[in-house]
Amino acid sequence: MIKPLAILRVAVPTYVLFLIILYFRGDPLPPIDQKTEFSPPLEILIPKTIHHVMIAIPNFKPNSHSISWQQSGWKTEYWTEVACLELAQGLNASYAQVFEQFPAGVLKADFCRYMIMFAEGGIYNDLDVHLMKPLPWEVMGPSKEGNKGPPSLIIGLEGDGTTKGLPRSPQFVQWTIASAPSHPVLLDALTRITDRTPEFLKKQQDDKNGDADVMNWTGPSVWTDAVLAHLECTEMQLEKLRDLKHAVRIKDVLLLPKRAFAVIQGEDHKNPDILVKHYFSGMWKHEKSWLSRILPWAR
Repeated sequence: MIKPLAILRVAVPTYVLFLIILYFRGDPLPPIDQKTEFSPPLEILIPKTIHHVMIAIPNFKPNSHSISWQQSGWKTEYWTEVACLELAQGLNASYAQVFEQFPAGVLKADFCRYMIMFAEGGIYNDLDVHLMKPLPWEVMGPSKEGNKGPPSLIIGLEGDGTTKGLPRSPQFVQWTIASAPSHPVLLDALTRITDRTPEFLKKQQDDKNGDADVMNWTGPSVWTDAVLAHLECTEMQLEKLRDLKHAVRIKDVLLLPKRAFAVIQGEDHKNPDILVKHYFSGMWKHEKSWLSRILPWAR
């Protein structure tokens, strides 16, 4: 007969070893939560296509993040720089001209996402975004309150009143965007970037050693400005957005609280509001180092 003391001598070290392994593994990549019980919306305006932009990524191989979207049941498309330029040429000659003038791949990737979503709609995601809840998301359907139909644009909050260091408050996510085609916010973002590019190019020429002002040129700042211009929020509404706890519908846009698209380390992944997780690989800051971290074959 095995004595209790002997069992403890084996079990305790095993448990300690297990904890040590968990500690050094860090935050594991979460699987898609298939256990969430909800009724998929019968009517949605978001086309069932996932878009990824492959600019500055010469030899792409699927990773755990992109695979999570491939397994969603929706069509997945990967856009190269050549494909983005062809799209620009088909949409607007000025888009193609601006696209070719961008001095950095991240600027092209930003601009391309807006063009794709304007032309085709669907869900755009950066390659370091992991799908957490099955598609279609319940928030894509008609509003449960009132007689509002499905939203034509779904965006998440990145920065609220408690967030430090961001250029806008509130500031909206553009690493994940869900939209119907031809939405005016996307057109506005494209127009703002096109109109301001000559000014930003001159700044780049004047300061040859300076980095491109990605945030204001093509990134979250100009995206947030386009969103807020469409919403036409009062100052009171802006204050509510800075403290957004639950999804809110303004016009045809559904605004999600920060945890929906911007879940951070340590949060409960089982929260039903969390739809994606962004791993903040930082391509826009250091393209080469970002590639080497999530795509080892690109070193």
